[in-house]
Amino acid sequence: MKPVNKQKQRQENRKKRKNFLPTLLLTILLWISLFFLIYFVEPDTFGVVPLFFFLIFFAFLFSFATLLADSRRGLSISVFLTLFLILRYFGIGNILNLLLLLGLFITSEVYFLKNKSS
Repeated sequence: MKPVNKQKQRQENRKKRKNFLPTLLLTILLWISLFFLIYFVEPDTFGVVPLFFFLIFFAFLFSFATLLADSRRGLSISVFLTLFLILRYFGIGNILNLLLLLGLFITSEVYFLKNKSS
């Protein structure tokens, strides 16, 4: 009976481990595609701007989720940075909007930390 329990325990531990190689490969692929989009595609081409924001959001998401080992915090940071880049694109991304977004980001982080501990 004991070897079966140890085998089940090893299988459960293997399922709980995170495999970072696919995430790392996807992150590298996203950053390379973003580089090629910026370097080789004309800004006047139809659909390039939404594609840029789509790629930058997911590149930030996977990068910060991997670096911080927390998907929720990676999502928060990537939404914060992408929203500020969108505001900069429309010409209203100034220091005041940056501080307001930063305040929202910090408030949401404090909320989730308090909610997690309860």
